Amino acid sequence: MIKLLIGGSPCTYWSIAQTNNRETTASGMGWELFRNYVIARDKYKPDYFIYENNKSISTAIREQITAMLGVEPICINSARVSAQNRQRLYWVGKRNPDGTYSRIDISQPEDRNIMLKDILEHGTADKEKAHCLTHQAGNTRDYFKKHHTQIAFKPVAMRQVGRRINANGHRDDYNEDIECIQRNGVTEPVCITEDGKAHTLKAQYFKNSVANFVTNGGFGAIKSNAKVDATIFNNPHGFNKGGIKYDKTPTLTANGNWQHNNFVIESADGKTCPVYMVKDGQITIKGKQYPIRLADGFYIIRKLTVTECKRLQTVPDSYIFPVSDTQAYKMLGNGWTVDVIVHILGYLPGITTEPLEVFSMYDGMACGHIALDKLGGHITLYFATEIDKYAIKTTMHNFPDVIQLGDAFQVRADDWSLQRGGARHDI
Repeated sequence: MIKLLIGGSPCTYWSIAQTNNRETTASGMGWELFRNYVIARDKYKPDYFIYENNKSISTAIREQITAMLGVEPICINSARVSAQNRQRLYWVGKRNPDGTYSRIDISQPEDRNIMLKDILEHGTADKEKAHCLTHQAGNTRDYFKKHHTQIAFKPVAMRQVGRRINANGHRDDYNEDIECIQRNGVTEPVCITEDGKAHTLKAQYFKNSVANFVTNGGFGAIKSNAKVDATIFNNPHGFNKGGIKYDKTPTLTANGNWQHNNFVIESADGKTCPVYMVKDGQITIKGKQYPIRLADGFYIIRKLTVTECKRLQTVPDSYIFPVSDTQAYKMLGNGWTVDVIVHILGYLPGITTEPLEVFSMYDGMACGHIALDKLGGHITLYFATEIDKYAIKTTMHNFPDVIQLGDAFQVRADDWSLQRGGARHDI
């Protein structure tokens, strides 16, 4: 029977992302959480241990962890096995006959060349690798201003719906597609009329008009009887009428320059999202331009789905979250990149041939269990300390064999031992 201790104490107090009261010395709550792991190792006496934490912890804390665990860490970027940049430190050790621990040498994983676009369910991305997955799926502000979290881009085609002044001075109803063409190296929106001919859109073409958009070949909430008169059209605050919604007056100049962030798409469920134009490697959001690596055109911006975040962490699509998406994002952000752990576990002698007793501290969504299952390990007992009710619910839904122990601070009790179903499982 091989005894394996795994875990990574919460890095909230140590991470560089902690802007207020970040701990940079071996003291405070972050250090006490880590000490629980050391106390558990000293009492449990595992054959192997794996401890993980954020690369951004201070040098002083990193050195003190190394001194306490007795082994040097290896830094592995999850980008080698997944579509996200996520640098983490891993301390991996084996127990010697005299009770001390020595380092197990781990090499870097082979680069699988998995790109962000490869894991998206739909749409595209403007970079090869995602930012490090955090507690949320991503939003536009953090992505462009703070350069973290992750978003995806969905190309859209547009459709004009409304009334216009025809050549005879009368108003016509119209419903026409807007597409983009390349003309002399410049992307211009064009209108596809019923006769199949493309006409470059001019400013006067939009007089007394309203707009909606086409996504995935289907229309949003377009109403055939939508009528908008000049008074409403020129009112920047009156664009929630007729079942069609806007941010501000839609305009298109004669040279084909689309006013950015003028429109929103309204989906069948009533939700709306802005449409942005990318042109010449720039995207304009709320009056500010940002460089972007996307083809010229029109896009909506969306957060990543739970499935996509699972793929960033190399968690199988089949893993089930019986909780809200918000809680799922949080667990995935706190979790491990599973295939990095699989790679490390592969260096532990006997890990796939001997029965395993696993003690996972700060277990979260049981990424250690996922990794051992992927590797083909034979788990006979899996103990976990965890206090988050959503993480426990998720773990037990996927792995009902896990023995939940509760708070990690219990290891400090003089008579502490692992328990199974109320019966003592003495160490």
